[in-house]
Amino acid sequence: MSTLDLLTDTFPHGTPDGYRLGCRTAACPAVLPCRAVHTRYCGDFTFAKLIDAGVPLPEILERDAAAKEGIRQRDKIAAREERRAAAHPKAARPRARAVAKTTPPRATTAPQRQTPPARPQRPHPGYKWLTQATEAIAQLPADLQPRRREDLAQYRRELDRHVGELEQWRQKRAAARVQLTAAAATLKTATIASGTGLSVGGVIENALSAATSQHQAAAAALASTDQERPAAPTKPRSPRPRRTPRVTQPRQLQPHGTNACRARGCDRPECIEAGREYHRRWMQQRRAEGIPLEHHGTAYGYQLGCKDRETCPAEISCADASLAEERRRRREAGITEQAARVPAEPVREHVRQLMAGGMTVLGIAEKADVSKTGVKILLYGRSGARKGELPREIEESKAQRILALQPTGMTLAISA
Repeated sequence: MSTLDLLTDTFPHGTPDGYRLGCRTAACPAVLPCRAVHTRYCGDFTFAKLIDAGVPLPEILERDAAAKEGIRQRDKIAAREERRAAAHPKAARPRARAVAKTTPPRATTAPQRQTPPARPQRPHPGYKWLTQATEAIAQLPADLQPRRREDLAQYRRELDRHVGELEQWRQKRAAARVQLTAAAATLKTATIASGTGLSVGGVIENALSAATSQHQAAAAALASTDQERPAAPTKPRSPRPRRTPRVTQPRQLQPHGTNACRARGCDRPECIEAGREYHRRWMQQRRAEGIPLEHHGTAYGYQLGCKDRETCPAEISCADASLAEERRRRREAGITEQAARVPAEPVREHVRQLMAGGMTVLGIAEKADVSKTGVKILLYGRSGARKGELPREIEESKAQRILALQPTGMTLAISA
């Protein structure tokens, strides 16, 4: 295919067929070059399915752009929610206290302030693991059970101590948060007072400075409290029962006269015959099973054994499909198509007439721009294992150049 064929309006640019037919440059006029379409067709199953279904390439690109935009918007919303949650950690909590305050009591007496119930503490996850490990002691061997019970008892004591320390840390952290909240409220009040611009003897400025120092000290105390969280005790490792050594049996090799011995590379006559017999049985079994109907009309059907064009049930036989696939593979590999050929007998007779007219083999080869060896093979046949065999076909371009020559004697007669 020439370069001019790529510029025609009927050339399938922007398709896998366009790449197979020779459009492999970045100057492809399609929305997506044929080379990129071919690469994506081979690696993207969804893209290949849409192309095979006949969906236009612009529509596929629009779907891809819409999918990318949806993913971008989803990531953008997720990042926004993450920033909002980091800036306001209490925004998502239900405000049960505010709802309780808005409901007025029905009693006529003066309402008494009720203390909110203590927040239930979640059980430490170590206790759940301890319960499961204690129940699993019965599955261990008898010699390992006492040591396992002792390890779990030691872990329980350490866990109880850790839970007590953790409760003290939580109380200390809650007190630090209360101090920080009070310092923040005092700092807010002092900041508002300082914004009025009224002060007697620098009282407001001193109050603002003291509130700022108090707030900084409370924040530092809360940060140090967060870093002092007690670490949980290490869980004891579960003992593993001793494994009995596995006794391995030596590998039993198949004797001579079997296909397994032949597969190992044995060249004895009985092993070679066993391999042939195995192959015969395998071929008979495959022929008896038959080739599935969906594989007919494909190159794979030809590999499975459907090599007769007359008996193949498909519209395009497996042999023709195999030839078409081989041609396509050669074209993609850069192998040019074989030149057209014509019968060689008329050309051979014409060469004999030229030689009868006085021309030599070397002269015919030079004037026709062909090789001297090719002319000799055309006249006298091949050499080597096919010695004396005359070629039945010749390239059409060479035949035309040879047939264009005229005998020397005839040329002189015409001129005379």
